[in-house]
Amino acid sequence: MSNCTIGYPLYSDVGVSQAPALSGGSWSATLPLTNVQDRRLGRVARSTDATAANTKIIIDLGTARAVGLLAILIPNITKSSTPTVQWKGGTSSGASDVYNPGTQSYWPTGVTLEDVTGVDGSVLNVWSWLIPNAAQTARFWEVDIVDTANADGYLNVARLVICGAYTPTINLAVGAKTGHETETVRTVTPGGAALYNPKPRRRIDVFNINDLSNAESYGTVRKIQRKLGTSGQLFWVPDPSDSTYGFERNYLGVLRDLSPLEMGVGAYLNTSWSITEDL
Repeated sequence: MSNCTIGYPLYSDVGVSQAPALSGGSWSATLPLTNVQDRRLGRVARSTDATAANTKIIIDLGTARAVGLLAILIPNITKSSTPTVQWKGGTSSGASDVYNPGTQSYWPTGVTLEDVTGVDGSVLNVWSWLIPNAAQTARFWEVDIVDTANADGYLNVARLVICGAYTPTINLAVGAKTGHETETVRTVTPGGAALYNPKPRRRIDVFNINDLSNAESYGTVRKIQRKLGTSGQLFWVPDPSDSTYGFERNYLGVLRDLSPLEMGVGAYLNTSWSITEDL
């Protein structure tokens, strides 16, 4: 098990000092490419067709950034091992002179649509994600998506995130919890039958990271809390080495609360985290 990784900050979103520019491919005028920067996952960017030339995205971050996590969500990707994603980082638009790890399969091996679809029809958000072995510093990034046999004849890209990465020196403490929550409403009628108003399930994780130095606690953890609050997004990867169940565990989310730092042994501090998925 590898130490967990938190994708933060989201360099590809419009921020305080940068407004990343998107180009490449061919996208619908009514569902434009800028929708990949919108946190509302229903506002997708739709390609004009499914040809590889029209389903690539180039991102100009505005300045070179140390990137430690890349992720993309394509809800209507073909559910097989055929579709691929390839990330590239470069010093100019379309270049790959900084980073080019090659193609990776989008859809997890052996996982089918039935595996990720609930009885109410809701579908798990299955992200394609990549964590480089070391942070890669580049201004220009490109993602090439290949799903030319897509039955819809186009691709819907719901979200794209290019992040920095925080990997704690010490991994999750014993007792970490992972699960789901839902706002589904159950109403019992006078006759005793139950009626349900199903709502999607959100993934949640609650854990501690302990025995951190002042530099890591105040320079990173406290800074993340202060800057994100309970509405700013981060990308959660509890175990970067888990290629089998990563699709179940990894997601874009927010902090549920801002837990105070706790003095531990000596000069070390303990930190509590609670993350919930953004849908």
